[in-house]
Amino acid sequence: MTAEGPKRVGRRSKGDRKLIGFRLATDKAEVVSEIAAAEGYRYVSDWVASVVAERIEKTDLDRIHQQQEELPISRIA
Repeated sequence: MTAEGPKRVGRRSKGDRKLIGFRLATDKAEVVSEIAAAEGYRYVSDWVASVVAERIEKTDLDRIHQQQEELPISRIA
């Protein structure tokens, strides 16, 4: 008999993750579940993550990260 490590149960790790939780109206949550299943997702959270990732890809992050120009208060005072 060979020594084996503990067997893993459940799905494989997807790496470092951070929980982002929110509540959704029940009727909309049911639609989300239906769409996720229809698109072949086993878990609703995977579908939501893919929708968010798609939105991030379409967003101009440079525009979001621009900081507002400093006001010239020292020149006025």
